[in-house]
Amino acid sequence: MDDQQLTEALEHIQERLQLSVDATITKTQGIKARVEKSQSLIETIKDNIAYVVGLPATLGGAFGFLWDSSGDEAALTHKVTMLEEAVAGLKAENDLLGGGTKNFAIDMSAVPSGSVTVIIVASIIVVSVGLLAIYQRRRKKR
Repeated sequence: MDDQQLTEALEHIQERLQLSVDATITKTQGIKARVEKSQSLIETIKDNIAYVVGLPATLGGAFGFLWDSSGDEAALTHKVTMLEEAVAGLKAENDLLGGGTKNFAIDMSAVPSGSVTVIIVASIIVVSVGLLAIYQRRRKKR
């Protein structure tokens, strides 16, 4: 075999390989296009299912709530108004517990027990926190 025959054989092999590679690329691109089309179709189906399933729930939830609450809303508003008036009256008299005795005020000096109540409650809180701190230290030592 001479050099020219080897060169021709090599070119022939390269052409065959190139054709094979081109065919493989073409097949791969075709498969890729089909896969993308299938994925797009699946996404469209999922979107449509979500829309179809969610639409009745959305409409039923929104309009159903309005329908159910429209009758109760007036009664609830009336009850809330009455409650606000009653609380305002009790606050004005500082009689939140009822019984006609002044038992609540923002200014503790206006309450019959005066500021002693505040001091007692604060003392109980401080002692409780101290006891919890001692308990935690003993627990960590074990």
